[in-house]
Amino acid sequence: MRKQGHIGTACGRRRKAFTLIELLMVITIIALLMGILLPAIGQAREAARRTTCATNLHAVGAGLQMYLNESRDFMPEAAQMPSLGLTDSPPIAEVLGQFLSRPETLRCPADPDQKYYLREGSSYEYHSTLGGRRVSEDFLSQRMGLDRRPVMNDYEPFHGPPGTAGAMNYLFADGHVGDLE
Repeated sequence: MRKQGHIGTACGRRRKAFTLIELLMVITIIALLMGILLPAIGQAREAARRTTCATNLHAVGAGLQMYLNESRDFMPEAAQMPSLGLTDSPPIAEVLGQFLSRPETLRCPADPDQKYYLREGSSYEYHSTLGGRRVSEDFLSQRMGLDRRPVMNDYEPFHGPPGTAGAMNYLFADGHVGDLE
C-alpha cells in the first residue's frame, strides 16, 4: 500500500525556484545599480589619474630644485618641444634624469597613449624661456611672484575640457603644483 503525501522530492518537500519574473527583476535591479555606479567609478578613476599626475609633477619639481642647488639657481637650458628640433638644447628629461628617482616620473597617466611622453620624453612642457636664467630675476616672476610663475605644465588639458579649472596641472617656481588662477 502506498502512502498519500507530497509529490516531489524524496523527503516529501517541494523544491522552490525563482520564477522568470523574479529573475528578470533581480537582473533589472543589478543593471540599474551598475548604471548608477559606473559613472562614479569613472570619475574616481579620472581623479586618481589627476592626483598621480600632480604627484609626479611635484616630484619633477623636487628634481628641478636639486638641479638648481647644483647650478647656483640657474634654470636648465632645455628644449620646450624637443621633437621639433628648433634648438640644440636637450630635452628636460635628459637634463633632470639624474635628479629623478625613475624616468616614469615625467609621465602623466592621463597623457593619451603616452603621446607626449614617448615623443618628447615628458608629458610636461618646460618653459624654455627660463633657461640659463635665475627664476627670481625673470620678469614674470618679479611681476607675479614665484607662487604664480609656471615653470612646467601638462602639454595639453589632460584632465578636462580646455579652459576649465583642473584641466591642467602646473608646477610653479616656488615648487607647488596647482592650477592657474
